[in-house]
Amino acid sequence: MSIMYYSDVKDKYGYANISDFPKDFDVDSIHEDLNVCEKCGDICNSFEELYWQGEQDMETNDILGDYTAVCDDCFSTLKKDKNKA
Repeated sequence: MSIMYYSDVKDKYGYANISDFPKDFDVDSIHEDLNVCEKCGDICNSFEELYWQGEQDMETNDILGDYTAVCDDCFSTLKKDKNKA
């Protein structure tokens, strides 16, 4: 089984949030394409499940604010919060 997405991590380990792994755990040990959402801690595919500051359009960068990388769910929450303001 190739572990490359949030669902793959969850299927193998039963959870997919960095806070559930040992403190010294390195997400790269699962797969080099995985990274962690800075807002919620979910382990995601760097290229398909995360929004990155500086690699998106200006609106997206504005929504991300001080975050470097956030998952789809957190991005949606940030976008809703931004639109309410």
